[in-house]
Amino acid sequence: MRLFFRILGGFILLFFIIVTYFHFLGTIDLRTQEAKNKPDEKRAKALLREMGEAHGILNWENINTYSAIYEQVFFGNLGSNSHGYPEDSVRFLLQYIPKTYDGKLEFISGENEEWSWGIQSGKSYVYRDGSGFKFREDKDIMFWIPTYQYFIEFPLRIQNATSFAYAGESEIDGKLCEGIIASWNTTKPQREIDQYLIWLNKRSKRIVKIEFTIRKMYNFLSGAAYFRDYKNYGGILLPSLIPVESNLLKDGFLHEMRILDFSINSFPMKELRPNRALSPLGDLTQKINLF
Repeated sequence: MRLFFRILGGFILLFFIIVTYFHFLGTIDLRTQEAKNKPDEKRAKALLREMGEAHGILNWENINTYSAIYEQVFFGNLGSNSHGYPEDSVRFLLQYIPKTYDGKLEFISGENEEWSWGIQSGKSYVYRDGSGFKFREDKDIMFWIPTYQYFIEFPLRIQNATSFAYAGESEIDGKLCEGIIASWNTTKPQREIDQYLIWLNKRSKRIVKIEFTIRKMYNFLSGAAYFRDYKNYGGILLPSLIPVESNLLKDGFLHEMRILDFSINSFPMKELRPNRALSPLGDLTQKINLF
């Protein structure tokens, strides 16, 4: 009997250690040593403002709606299992009202070509040609539509973070970069709030790479997105190519996003608000978690 209780006690202790590890030690921290030891918040804030200017964020004030032709390609087994689309390569038309999460995704390739997904006032819906709108809860819609929008509007939205630290220098894609840690309340790891490590080209102040946590899923997960091949759309700089890494992959990319075209004020806001009974949620630029 004593042996039984010793074994049981061992299992309980092991379980407690595992839970404790993922609860505390498993919370990934994106801060560099410089961000931990010499945070220099003033320098980080100045760089963030310069990044905003370099990306033309003031021009968002003239935009009521916008659309983008977007393409996404997933790689390998992990990539194939990380999405809810019928194919690993999809193309769609995205439509958004900036600074909100009212948006729509219209498939223009593959099995879903007759379908559209949308979010209005925090509620997801589907639409099929000839069948009208149907509001229903859908985790894929609630994940992907805000994610695409956040990447497009990132230089603007991250300005609303409240805590910053300078992260030092690093060479990325052959470019000398300076890093900024951005988060809310504190730059230290928090279980419910994401950290962002933004690497800027030291000369141009354009984003080269964004590292991010994924607290909404698991505290030990992180990803990284590279901003490549910038194009100018009415004064707003957007990357044409966004390859994405995951810390679950040793090598290579999990998926790749491509902005093929971008149009400003080409449709009215009411197209993204089909349910007239829902009140707009307003400016949501202070979103804390990307995922």
